[in-house]
Amino acid sequence: MAYLAFYNKYRPQKFDEVVGQKTIVKTLKNAIKENKIAHAYLFCGPRGTGKTTMARLFAKALNCEDGLGSQCLKCESCEKIAAGNHPDVIEIDAASNSTVDSVRDLIDNVSYQPIMGRYKVYIIDEVHNMSNSAFNALLKTLEEPPSFVIFILATTEPQKIIPTILSRVQRYDFSKVSDEDLFLNMKRVLDSEKISYEDEALKEVASLADGGVRDSLSLLDQLVSYCDNKVKLEDVNNLFGLTSKSEKLKLIDNIFKKKSDEVILSIRDKYQNGVDLLKLHLDILNILKDMYIYNVTEDSKLLSKVSEDDIKNMHITTPVLKNMIQILISGYRQYKQSDDVLSNCELTFLSLLEDEDVEKEVVVKKVIKEGKGINSAEKKIEKQNENKYVTNAVEIKVEENKVSQPIKKEEKEETIKATTEEIVNLMMRASKEERVAIGNKWDNLQNEFADEKFKSYAKALFSTKLCLVDSKDSVLLTIYSYDDIADKLISYKSQNILKELVKKVFNINYNILVISESEYSLAIKMYKEGKIKENHVSNIKFTNDKENTADEFVTSLFED
Repeated sequence: MAYLAFYNKYRPQKFDEVVGQKTIVKTLKNAIKENKIAHAYLFCGPRGTGKTTMARLFAKALNCEDGLGSQCLKCESCEKIAAGNHPDVIEIDAASNSTVDSVRDLIDNVSYQPIMGRYKVYIIDEVHNMSNSAFNALLKTLEEPPSFVIFILATTEPQKIIPTILSRVQRYDFSKVSDEDLFLNMKRVLDSEKISYEDEALKEVASLADGGVRDSLSLLDQLVSYCDNKVKLEDVNNLFGLTSKSEKLKLIDNIFKKKSDEVILSIRDKYQNGVDLLKLHLDILNILKDMYIYNVTEDSKLLSKVSEDDIKNMHITTPVLKNMIQILISGYRQYKQSDDVLSNCELTFLSLLEDEDVEKEVVVKKVIKEGKGINSAEKKIEKQNENKYVTNAVEIKVEENKVSQPIKKEEKEETIKATTEEIVNLMMRASKEERVAIGNKWDNLQNEFADEKFKSYAKALFSTKLCLVDSKDSVLLTIYSYDDIADKLISYKSQNILKELVKKVFNINYNILVISESEYSLAIKMYKEGKIKENHVSNIKFTNDKENTADEFVTSLFED
């Protein structure tokens, strides 16, 4: 007998065997039980999450000879559906049958009665590949098919399906399967195959599968061929070009200790040995995220990538972790625009080495290790800062001598402020579609990094996070994490330049309102609690034009 891949051999044969998607399973079972069966369904979601499998199981429950809703697996109907040759369950690949003629052939056969089952079930896979004319030809039949016909459309890209089709189907969104469910499913498979394994190895495979059951079993199949009779973490790392947890922690430690040569050599060595640098980048980001979560919550149950002991051994403070995470997120965006993965990875990790907060942390640790206490560490940092100020003072003095004029103290610019009520008001009128459209083009801000006029503003705005778009008041709302970024963006002086920048990049005329994370969190809380009335009027001022009062006008008449 020909070899069966794991994902075919262990494909679910009953609803209860489906991995994840519990809500969808429950809804379909109840629909059959209560005889509320729709004439058309749309199963959409990421690849390998069970859309086609669920469609076959639904067809099996509709046509099982033991009764509606049963899946006995023994009757002729169940066996033929499992084998893929049931005369009343027709699977169509829309990728190769996307034309109007294919749909017309389908429609011609719809009116014929089922041969051996209760229902004729048409499963159209990858339905987004159908042309608009093919969709339109299907419309009438999809809306009012014969009582014995059920359509199940499956797709990974529901946004490509025309609205008139979407309005005629019951939509079910399949989510990515959790790593825990993937892990348990792979354990079941290996136990059935009598193959030993390390739990850590299966957890790593689950992480690689990115929520796809089929992907997890395909990777496992490949791994079993490589490992013989025992699946080990070391083999997972070797086969898929991964890095062990200890190596990742060592890399983070070297970054923290400013060992730039070791960091770069380590990255290059891994690249030469076939390690996926993009995956390494994400793994480092997830480890730092774990550390950040632990520093904030002190709850080890929330950790997924490292242990409590790993974090305590590293002891990186929350502000430093926050900065490192921001740098890694920014660096990850650059991979899409760079053909040189190695260079991009090296530059990102060099940016981590240059972070000032990491420098301060290293000084503190060094002084504490010498037994001089935290006060000594703080004094040493203050001394370093004093030296910087002395240098700056000398430079300013030289400048004074050149121009022979005292330097005027710069006045702090007035900034644009918004109350919590006004932010909530913007949320009430925000356009999700427009925010998504602009968010998809957010990386285009990088195109203005070289323009001297927009350079600093484009970089500052790019570092913020787009939250919402309010078309009524013409406002883009973003949040920032650092005060130095905010200073560039919340002044009245900056607003005109930002408007011009946004117009150039997104071709829209909007005011830009930048708020802090804490302000946004408070607004979200009030929004959810419904404490702000919907008729609240937004009074945010985006200009600083001072209007003359009547008294000022009268006074000015007599000044001359």
